[in-house]
Amino acid sequence: MTNHHRQSTFQQNELPGMESNPYQRLIDLLSNILEAYTTAFFLLDPKARRLNMAASQSLSKFLPESVSMPLDQSGILAQTQKVGQTIHLDKLQENALNLSTTVPFYREGESHIKGVFVVPVGDGKGVLYVDTKYAWGFNDKQQKWIREVGGVLEHLLERQGCLAQQEGYAQLFDFWHRLDQAGFSEDALDAYCQALVDESAKFLTADYGFLAIRDPESPYFHTVAATQSVPRGLVNQNYAIGQGLIGWVFQNRKSLQITKLNPNTADHFLLVSTEAFPHQGTFWSLQSEMSLGHTVSLSFLTRQPREWSSEEQYGVTHVLEYSKLRLEHCCFSEECHHLRTYDLSSGLLNGLTFEGRVDGIVASSMQNSTPLVLALIQYEPWQILFTKVPPRDVRRWQVEMVNALCKDLPPSVLVGQLAENRFGFLLPGMTTLEAEPHLAELAEKAQRVISSKVRGIRLLSYIGMAGFPQDGTRPDELWPIANNRLYASFRPTQRSEKSAKAGQ
Repeated sequence: MTNHHRQSTFQQNELPGMESNPYQRLIDLLSNILEAYTTAFFLLDPKARRLNMAASQSLSKFLPESVSMPLDQSGILAQTQKVGQTIHLDKLQENALNLSTTVPFYREGESHIKGVFVVPVGDGKGVLYVDTKYAWGFNDKQQKWIREVGGVLEHLLERQGCLAQQEGYAQLFDFWHRLDQAGFSEDALDAYCQALVDESAKFLTADYGFLAIRDPESPYFHTVAATQSVPRGLVNQNYAIGQGLIGWVFQNRKSLQITKLNPNTADHFLLVSTEAFPHQGTFWSLQSEMSLGHTVSLSFLTRQPREWSSEEQYGVTHVLEYSKLRLEHCCFSEECHHLRTYDLSSGLLNGLTFEGRVDGIVASSMQNSTPLVLALIQYEPWQILFTKVPPRDVRRWQVEMVNALCKDLPPSVLVGQLAENRFGFLLPGMTTLEAEPHLAELAEKAQRVISSKVRGIRLLSYIGMAGFPQDGTRPDELWPIANNRLYASFRPTQRSEKSAKAGQ
């Protein structure tokens, strides 16, 4: 008896080191030993609730090369899978209705089948089906062979599951290792963020990936990095929280997964309603809070609906928590740098930083032979303000003074806060004669801010300047001269006030 067979596509993913279909040779062997009409092995897809033909050998022209059926429409296979018991029929009834419901995997009704033997495999994971037109049913020896082959198939299933699990773990650890190396490299933070998005999207086989951060209490979030599939115009942009699905994640401070987006729903867009992303796939966005109050979100989008395994989701969630440590380190570094560099109240350079910048600019001016002016402006009587209002109001007015001082200054002018009521200015390319009217105008602007706040208090501004190179060529020479002239400017005012009081 000459057999011909057709191999169906193996339904599980092909893994390195694994046969593409490890069941086919066993099915061929059993079919040839029994001289069966059809021998087929079906695997259950528990998520889709379908039976898929994993391997087959058949003489039937009505059995397709690929078979996939809903479990509840699989006839005798479903009965065996659900009950978990072997079914042996000596003969199938010949009417077309019974055949189509009993053996629905045949494309058309098969007739004259003299015996059917169906064995459950692996606690419902699969079903082994054998039928014959050669004799009435299967004798005890043939039944024993079928059951034993079912046992071997069960071992193969377990082996395939172990190999698939090992391969999944290998991919997971390789994914973690690559990001671990990127985290400890000397690359800039933006390069690490890009690696985080790219590697995560690759691991999940997602079509689009996004990394976004929201500053504490900000009404916006910022897209830091995205996969190359995302239009560049959408990256490094600010978006309002609550707008789009990613904005929803930031607004509600919790992760979101939509297995199948609805393209007909107006709310199912990611960033902006005019984006060109496909809105019929799967969306998943994870969010996490950082210790300084920032919120980070890692989001993915697929073109077609997709379901990620628990291991895949755990792998990416773990990576986000690890990456958050890197981001927090950078935030802490920036915060520390800010505290060392700027005055907390005004946001201007603090005294130490301003002094260091002056040293560098004076050295550069010496090399280029360009003039500059180091100027100091001080407001008095400053402490009297605290006798009228609480400190928080003085700090608020101080910020308004700074805004008035810096509003129209060119970027080349350096400004520092040397004390609560003393400000330093470095004006490159100017002489003291050229700088004097500009400084007087600045001092008056800031002076008016306080005068408009408190009645009965009149702040006066005092200015001291030193020019390079006419007054000195080194910072050690310019600072004492500027301070001497500042303090000298106090005395004429003090004498005129005493004279005015004496005249009264």
